[in-house]
Amino acid sequence: MIARVPREGLAEPRGFSLVEVLIASAVSCALLSVLLQFAVSAQTSLSVQADVADMQQRLRVALESIRHDLLLAGAGLSRGAARGPLVNVFAPIVPARLGVVDPDPELSFQFDRITILYVPETRAQTVLTADMADPASPIPIDGSAPGCPAASACAFAPGVDAVIFEPAGAGGAHELITVLAADVAGNTVTPTQPLSRAYAARSAVAAIVQRTYYLDRTRRRLMVYDGVRSDVPLVDHVVDLRFAYYGDPRAEGVPPPPAGASSCAFAGSPPVPLLASLGGTAPKPLSDSQLTDGPVCGLAPNRFDADLLRIRRVAVTIRLEAESAEFRGRGSAFATAGLSRSGTKYVPDLQTTIQVAPRNMNRW
Repeated sequence: MIARVPREGLAEPRGFSLVEVLIASAVSCALLSVLLQFAVSAQTSLSVQADVADMQQRLRVALESIRHDLLLAGAGLSRGAARGPLVNVFAPIVPARLGVVDPDPELSFQFDRITILYVPETRAQTVLTADMADPASPIPIDGSAPGCPAASACAFAPGVDAVIFEPAGAGGAHELITVLAADVAGNTVTPTQPLSRAYAARSAVAAIVQRTYYLDRTRRRLMVYDGVRSDVPLVDHVVDLRFAYYGDPRAEGVPPPPAGASSCAFAGSPPVPLLASLGGTAPKPLSDSQLTDGPVCGLAPNRFDADLLRIRRVAVTIRLEAESAEFRGRGSAFATAGLSRSGTKYVPDLQTTIQVAPRNMNRW
């Protein structure tokens, strides 16, 4: 019988004991758990960041749209005797909804809505060549006024929104219309509805842009209305919207009437301002009562408060929430309570305020 002699320097081959296997498995499981936790945390972080980025983008869209229109508010005709800012005649910024569908009453104030009016860069601007026969008759226009394209009824066409007003000073008659038909041969424009009154020769008429921004609180949406047909959401998950107004504190801060005339903001000869002085020189906050208590300008159904003519700055405050309820919690940071109970799934509401000084409201 031959004895087996182990070779020097070589260990005997052997397997793992049960204890070693259990220890290795425990270490592997712990490592895998850490890796999974990192993966879940990374996925949650990406989802949160995506929701934050979406909220910021919605905020930018809302603010930029409102800011753009506010900067243009009051832009008027660019040629002819009636050229100049609209604030010379009527209020281009109104704290209410104007238009055909569900308008707010005259002389009303709503903190969560605003209507902005301005004449865009357009060739559709001219004057009346004669007195209107009656409020329902076609509007006779000067189709050959400076800037009007030849044989085009001064670029007016069916569906164009326009403004007609008497440029005699602040508080004159004005109203918004939509063109039903334009007669190129006869140079007349027919509105979709009879006007509130017949306008005199030399009254101005021009294409106009009208925007009403308001908050649909039930559906939490920022809405945009064009005064006639289009009433659509601009941004979703908006939980608050507020407008504040700052006016020229001087009593004579409203455009004075032409020589020998008076207006809703002036009376007597020489004309004396009817608006109260607010003191100082910097724009002062205008309360809802100041913007609705008169003096009253214009003619029904388009009357407005004379203090609207002294607006020089508008503050816009808007608050948005995260789109997904899983990122919204409870408390003052959330206007609408959500499902989040974790600090990793926490996206508080985003609120900001901007102030805009409309260019055409600061000069006349």
